Amino acid sequence: MEIKLASHEHSMGYHYFQETDDKWCDKCSEKISGAAYTCLRCELWLHQSCAKALEHLPREITHPLHSQHHLILDWSGIFREFTCDKCLKISSGTNYSCCRCDFQLDLVCAFATNDQQAMKKRERSNSNRDKQIIRHYCHSHPLILYKYISIEEHDYNCSWCDKPLTEKGSSSAPQSMDSKALVVTEMEQIEMIDDIHDSQQLLVRPLIHEHPLKFFEAIEKFEQQYCRACRLEVSGPGYFCEGCLFFINGFYLHENCAKLPNEIQHPLHSQHPLNLYARSPYMLDFIICDECAEFSPGFFYFCEECDFKLDLNCATRAPPRVGSSTSKESERENELFHFSHRHKLVFCNFRDPTYEKRCNFCRLPIYGSTYYCIACGWVLHESCLRLPQEMQVPIHSQHISVLSYMRYGMRHACALKLLSVGAGYNYGCKECRLNFHIACANSLRRPLKHKSHMHDLYYFGTDFHRFFAMYTDLIDIYAGYFCSHCGQKCSGQPFYRCLECRINFHLECVPVPQIVKSKTHIHPFTLKDSFVEDDSGIYYCDVCEEERHPSDHVYFCEECERLFVAHIECVLLKEEEVLSNLVPRESKRRMRRPYLTRH
Repeated sequence: MEIKLASHEHSMGYHYFQETDDKWCDKCSEKISGAAYTCLRCELWLHQSCAKALEHLPREITHPLHSQHHLILDWSGIFREFTCDKCLKISSGTNYSCCRCDFQLDLVCAFATNDQQAMKKRERSNSNRDKQIIRHYCHSHPLILYKYISIEEHDYNCSWCDKPLTEKGSSSAPQSMDSKALVVTEMEQIEMIDDIHDSQQLLVRPLIHEHPLKFFEAIEKFEQQYCRACRLEVSGPGYFCEGCLFFINGFYLHENCAKLPNEIQHPLHSQHPLNLYARSPYMLDFIICDECAEFSPGFFYFCEECDFKLDLNCATRAPPRVGSSTSKESERENELFHFSHRHKLVFCNFRDPTYEKRCNFCRLPIYGSTYYCIACGWVLHESCLRLPQEMQVPIHSQHISVLSYMRYGMRHACALKLLSVGAGYNYGCKECRLNFHIACANSLRRPLKHKSHMHDLYYFGTDFHRFFAMYTDLIDIYAGYFCSHCGQKCSGQPFYRCLECRINFHLECVPVPQIVKSKTHIHPFTLKDSFVEDDSGIYYCDVCEEERHPSDHVYFCEECERLFVAHIECVLLKEEEVLSNLVPRESKRRMRRPYLTRH
């Protein structure tokens, strides 16, 4: 007996669990004892009643109150309270939420009839006029006043006076508080004062930072410090906070960034003004720019009514010409679901120098094009997102290798254990228990057949060495890869490896031809250690038409103005004549030692 949830791509099988079974429901977070439904492929467990409640709920809806973005079903937040943006009631549990902004609907409001929606839309319009966003010195984030808020099961106390919010008159500030203190005026934000004691200029601007900022001109002692607003390295005059010097990265601003206007009009969003924000209003420490998709933990300009955000780079430069985006940008999906994760992923660019993230697949650092889950921080390289869920590895062609999460074990290709720092997704054959790191599996797609060795050789290039670098602090130096011909170290540079003999060769020790004629093209090919023909970010082999890494060795045709580029293995598979070989390295004897692990 199976059940198919509208919000899950796989069918779920029926199981019956005993009290001794350690299984917990992914919806209500309660222990499962009795009837349940499971997806073993995704390791998803649901009580029978929870599965029935979710059975017909769609994964994604479009709602007239938030038509600019899709709303995604979220049924994993039983302990996380939210305020429904339609009825303004505090609720928890299953809801529909926007993966880009802080818009949430409970199930009743999400599926209200057209007549109910029209009535609620009028109420929403009225409540928007009465809803005020203020910034108060007692809290670091903007505070929103809801006039029509009501509480269902229990009440909440005011964080200021500690009285229940439903008490008459409790929605207003205590009489002893100066009402002008609730909203920081424009004059207070930009007030410049001179400190009498040390005659140093101070900037008092509470909407940017809670402490006074001190002016500086010398840049030597601020090396490798980044501006909190624009995220560029601090150079020239600026401001810093003496009270925050001992916090991570401190608080520094360029002089121009410290004096950014509080409000701007921008042609990318001409219908409303944009307000300066130093922090995200959604309890996050970053935003994703709606123009360039940059992941930005810095200052930004924001339209509260439309949830439109611009980072400082886009807000302070001229908008791009219409039609100036590349074909890759126009074809890219900005939001998508992926088999590895239950939430929707949003495209963004990670380039901030101080924000470190690792891909949940390959465990390599994130930089550049990325897909990110705003709800829980799940992140994948764009290249990892395109990895197939199943792969036919040439050295193990009798079975399919499946991409799945693994925590322990030895990896077949590189002979390295899966360390805790590298725990993540790997390709594995469940029948034979053969496992491959993602970086290794990519290296095994194309074997090189060469007369210098009886077995197939496999190219280990840029991605493998970035991955191998994570092991350098955990294993002995002699665990590095050494060339079987010259005895010199291979790790840190591309090399070929025989998996059957567990030996390695530099490219010149194979040797790989420098110039070669091949049946794949009319002109001779020349070997190059890397090749980038344009700024598209995605590059292909012109022989097999599969994707290639721009930093790996390739053959290219000089006579065709470098428009024909191919993998080494694709060219040498149909080799006709070698015109020039790389010069092998001089052979050196090396003391062999076993792999050692540092303690």
